Amino acid sequence: MTDPQENVYLEFSNYNWNSFKEFQEGLSEILQNHLESLQERDPSVKTIPAAERQQLTDQAKSFFFCSSTGHILNLDEYYSWKRNNGGKITLLDEDNKEAANTDIPDAPYSSNYQELVDLIVSGKPVPGIKEIPDTVLSEQKSESRAEKRTKPWEKNLESQTNPDISEMTTS
Repeated sequence: MTDPQENVYLEFSNYNWNSFKEFQEGLSEILQNHLESLQERDPSVKTIPAAERQQLTDQAKSFFFCSSTGHILNLDEYYSWKRNNGGKITLLDEDNKEAANTDIPDAPYSSNYQELVDLIVSGKPVPGIKEIPDTVLSEQKSESRAEKRTKPWEKNLESQTNPDISEMTTS
């Protein structure tokens, strides 16, 4: 059984971006706006540099992927996973995609704000959030080993009651 996050990475790698019309339109608008902003700074710019174009494309893919699937995808973690698993990445066919989705034991953490609000308001547990009990375990508390510190006004009371101390301070 594979890691649920790895299944998300595989699904992202195998996603058919060419047939996703909303993504194509969004990417076109993003790239056009970025090119216009570059041209405002430097009118001689005719194209977006390849590295910037790739970064914008990957960010757009991540946004549209998360919006359409409800999965959470951190691009930095995805790039790291891709570097470490470069030769191991296999394209999934439809049968394997269904099998990969059935292996996930827990529901994936949803990025949909409204779903999170509904879960919190209804008191249901939010996937991916650790439950912390409200009680303090008294068996695990430790006893204090340090001496109790005297406060400045307690020191004055102590010197008045102990004549040896008062003699030392007056001499």
